[in-house]
Amino acid sequence: MFKLWSSRKGQGDEVAVQEVTQDSGNGSSAPHEDNEAAVETVAKILRILGRHAFDLDKGSAESFNREFERWARHVLLGTSTSEDPEAGAFAGDGRRNWGDLCQFVNRHRQHEKTYVVKGFQDLRDVIWTFTSTLSQAFTQDKEHDGRMDSHIGRLRAAVDGKTPEEMKREVLAAAEGLGKLVEDRRQQQRARMERLGDKLKEVEAELGYAREQMTLDPLTQLYNRAALDQHIERVSALSVISGFPACLLMIDIDHFKQVNDTYGHRAGDAVIRQLADRTVLTFPRKTDFVARYGGEEFVVLLQDSSLEVGRGLGERLLEAVRQSLFQHEDQELEVTVSVGLAELISGESSGSWVERADRALYEAKQNGRNQLRAAGVDL
Repeated sequence: MFKLWSSRKGQGDEVAVQEVTQDSGNGSSAPHEDNEAAVETVAKILRILGRHAFDLDKGSAESFNREFERWARHVLLGTSTSEDPEAGAFAGDGRRNWGDLCQFVNRHRQHEKTYVVKGFQDLRDVIWTFTSTLSQAFTQDKEHDGRMDSHIGRLRAAVDGKTPEEMKREVLAAAEGLGKLVEDRRQQQRARMERLGDKLKEVEAELGYAREQMTLDPLTQLYNRAALDQHIERVSALSVISGFPACLLMIDIDHFKQVNDTYGHRAGDAVIRQLADRTVLTFPRKTDFVARYGGEEFVVLLQDSSLEVGRGLGERLLEAVRQSLFQHEDQELEVTVSVGLAELISGESSGSWVERADRALYEAKQNGRNQLRAAGVDL
């Protein structure tokens, strides 16, 4: 009879996880050989994991390799897994602590996962910090160019009819040369920014935004306000560099207080959850970002979308809400929403972008609700 044992941590009893009885009648040793092969395979896997371990914040690759080697020897020989040979409770008795082995491997893999996820998050933060800084520099350059254009205009006006003809021609030629230099610089800068924008979009596609790591709103399972604020900043910065349009929609449930007062807060929660589901179905693209802004308000960010595209999708959401009743227990509730829409303007801050969408939402409510209003371009 050959036994493999597992000791449960913190318990005095030992549980046999496998028992194989050799057939004494025919002398077959196949089951015993299979168990030996399985033990050797487990030991090989542990040694492979050890050889390919990498440095973590909780230890070095070398220390992890030693731990995996001790477990491999424990599986093969039943030796102690402790660095102190005197501490082993399973040395040489043929029993293996399979339970603690599983816990060790699981714990190590969890540490590796946490380390890798944090590393990707740090990398994303670096990329977006660089993007934000670059977008600010680009905006500042535009302002400097505007001042240069103003000076050139003043120079032309100063020499017009007030100097000898030869000097006038020379000054005007210099002004034209400066103007061409500015325009050439703008074109070169624009080309660089377009290339950088394309590259950043590739990086975004490869790394994503790690949305599973972002905090979710517990009621709707949409992204919460903190995740939204961060994403707005990123979309604004990317739009400045790439030149692609972006739209923001603010959505608010009409007369939501009446829903709570009439049917109770549980009904209100049900309405919020169902509106969240319908909003996600209306904006299914991978780049569409749907978040709960707070209370009964939602926000949708649309990348690479013009005002016309945003208006069409917003109207589609209005229609989806109108066409089907909301359910709460045995009750059917008729609910409508109002929508404010704003397209990001070149050089606009994220705060101004949100404010314009919010003003458009206010106009939709003031003009009868159950409709979409688009913000103007005045900053």
